[in-house]
Amino acid sequence: MQLVPKKEPQKVDSQIWETHTPGDYKLELVDGECLWGGEERDRMALMLIFNMGLDDFTKLLPSESKQILRELLVEEQ
Repeated sequence: MQLVPKKEPQKVDSQIWETHTPGDYKLELVDGECLWGGEERDRMALMLIFNMGLDDFTKLLPSESKQILRELLVEEQ
């Protein structure tokens, strides 16, 4: 299931939760990597942004991070 974060928050149902949360529901920090980095971390981060919406996510970011994000988006085009 591919989640597509939108401007507004979207509800997370039990299927989304099961798919995007580590199997044992434990958050772990290993050698400075949340959830061991990689796919588990990325799936959970995407679910959280999906749930909070891009508008709230960008309001949460510090100005410096917003500028870096703008630059990354321009590079991607």
